[in-house]
Amino acid sequence: MPAKPSPPQAPVQGVFSTMETRKVGTGQTQRKATVKQYWLVRQVAANLAEVQPINEHLIPVGKKRTIALDTLLERFAPEPDFYIQHPDSAARQDMAERDAPPAPPAPLPGLRVEIEGFELSGSPENVETNARASFGLGLTYLRRGNQAKAVDIFTRLAEMDAPFVPEHKHMFNDFGVSLRKQSLFDLALKHYLRALALAGEDDHLLHNIARAYFEKQDLPNCIRYLEKSLELNPDLAPSRQFLKHVGKHGTARRSKAARPKAPLRFDF
Repeated sequence: MPAKPSPPQAPVQGVFSTMETRKVGTGQTQRKATVKQYWLVRQVAANLAEVQPINEHLIPVGKKRTIALDTLLERFAPEPDFYIQHPDSAARQDMAERDAPPAPPAPLPGLRVEIEGFELSGSPENVETNARASFGLGLTYLRRGNQAKAVDIFTRLAEMDAPFVPEHKHMFNDFGVSLRKQSLFDLALKHYLRALALAGEDDHLLHNIARAYFEKQDLPNCIRYLEKSLELNPDLAPSRQFLKHVGKHGTARRSKAARPKAPLRFDF
């Protein structure tokens, strides 16, 4: 049977940063300092990306440059929470495009910047689109073998102080499932627990948390979350089947040899 084709990869776009050495001050007080430079980034071809500097007023200005996508991914750092940390930056870009003076530094959520139809914003209606795009970028780093950058993105997404709502539990659950399949169990738990914090107790999420603990060989926590899942929904067949499966391994940690040869199919 031919291999199932991989889904198309979303283009890389958003805000990245570089660390640059610059001269600051004047005269005798002049010195060199390392500063963070932000860039607005848009992938324009399979192996090319367009970058534009973002100035100190958080406005993308200046000459756009085209660089190799490999260079971008190797030398630039993604900033998935830029428009959350700087909610007024989108407003400043809107005003700059209208030749208006820059706005004072105050939060103005809900305004946006569009890059070829991709909206960068800290507003609630776009936070999921941006978060999923950032998660996809993290998976790109994993595929390229750059686990450090991938882990940084996944961690920042799980801890992001953004206007998430209970419905976003599905997004964080999806992230958790994907990370568990990448054997990033601690990160998977971070995302599952963020989903749980948004949604309150949820039998399916409790089940998936148990699944991650099982992969970490933490059977006591695995059993605890399965039992919580069944307390909420005694008829949840996957949790009952999973608890029965876990029971075969006892309450001690599983040895490596005790791992099942076939993958378990207990995810929601």
